[in-house]
Amino acid sequence: MNTSDSSSAPSTSDAPDSASADLATDTSHPFLDKPGKKIQGLFDEIAPRYDLLNRILSFNIDIWWRYKAVQSLRLKPGHKVLDACCGTGDLSMAAIKAEPEVEVIGSDFSMQMLLNGDRKRRNKSGSARGPRLVQADTLRLPFKDNTFDGAMVGFGMRNVSDLPAGLRELSRVLKPGGRLMILEFTPMTNRLLRPFSDWYQGTILPALGNLLSGSRVKAYSYLDESVKDWPDGDRFAEIIRMTPFHAVRWKPLFPGNVAVHEAVKG
Repeated sequence: MNTSDSSSAPSTSDAPDSASADLATDTSHPFLDKPGKKIQGLFDEIAPRYDLLNRILSFNIDIWWRYKAVQSLRLKPGHKVLDACCGTGDLSMAAIKAEPEVEVIGSDFSMQMLLNGDRKRRNKSGSARGPRLVQADTLRLPFKDNTFDGAMVGFGMRNVSDLPAGLRELSRVLKPGGRLMILEFTPMTNRLLRPFSDWYQGTILPALGNLLSGSRVKAYSYLDESVKDWPDGDRFAEIIRMTPFHAVRWKPLFPGNVAVHEAVKG
């Protein structure tokens, strides 16, 4: 459920007073069209309790998902890796834990997420070691062509307003042969668990998330609806293939509601 980047002009929290009224008159969340500044403000708002809620709402499985996901990058000492839509940097830290000699740059357009990530990094290590965090829009990354050996996105691509453009931008900053990894929710692949998963994700998760986060714009209702609006694993793989990537494959992770997509820049 990481943040996304879809606005060319990052700003501080932007949670309009009219959002509550919109929610009362529409069955879908008013942010589903992903207006950049509003999505940015949404994640700024929930940043203080974001990590805690990730652990609670996933039953702590999100740590294992990230551990499995970074293996797809086949990290080696000296590799330079981009963690786009990095949120508070959990995926960045997982990459460094997997291979301590990599250089990771995390980018996100929510300043509050980045500030929380920086505090977390310093508290864990007792120093400034860890990913370098920068405020940036995934649709307009401030990096030169062919900069990174790997690029990864954890629970953030579904929040990008222009998915093909975001994939092209990730391809641009990757070196030829560089690896892309996207960790994202997917429709439950386990048919036995699907009724429970749909009930939990559609009822319990948004209600509990909105309550514990104190979100005025019902951020966790938006997150739930953005997952429902997201393509399944095969369809997303096809979307990736339409951009400059090959060797695209994907696999679900336990319990079947999350998938890792892998690709290589041609």
